[in-house]
Amino acid sequence: MPSDPSASPAEYRRYRRFLSWFVLSFVSIGSLYLLVSVGVTIYRRRHAEPWGAPVSGTADDLESCAEELSDVEQGLERHLDNFDHLIAHYDAELAQRWSEERGFWLGQWRVAGTRCRYGDSHHGPLAKRWEELAVIHGELRETEQRYDTELLRFGQHEEPRLDELRDRLASVTRQMGANGGPGASPDPAPHDPGEPTP
Repeated sequence: MPSDPSASPAEYRRYRRFLSWFVLSFVSIGSLYLLVSVGVTIYRRRHAEPWGAPVSGTADDLESCAEELSDVEQGLERHLDNFDHLIAHYDAELAQRWSEERGFWLGQWRVAGTRCRYGDSHHGPLAKRWEELAVIHGELRETEQRYDTELLRFGQHEEPRLDELRDRLASVTRQMGANGGPGASPDPAPHDPGEPTP
């Protein structure tokens, strides 16, 4: 026996309405979660917090700070590896990512300096080791600054020149291809109308 046609569309509309609200709620909650997680990640990268309490100058503290400084140094190496890609060809999007990585590394560097109190003078039998770590900490920052200055100089002065050279080389290559390439036979000598044709 066929169902009542007047009841079926109403039930179908209720089902569609429920499904629409469910999908809308799911998408809204998922989008909100994504935005919050991105915001928290950016905030943490720019406002890094020390993992431990400030040091008191013991041998264990010295070892802990040396390990932390080693992590900072390795982070700088990874960050500077990407510099080679920018030298090969300056790209605005890559430069933006490189800048964000720089901000994250600077946060790590500052946290290490704050926790290990490299700006303070340490006393006792380990004072010389603390001083050596403080010098390394400062030199890591100087190295990063030199690389950053070099990148900016390259982007402003050398990259446009490199692009121009690349365009000129491409033009010469196209002209060579239009003329038959480097292995093509030379153009025949012009024919003198007074000579017999061979």
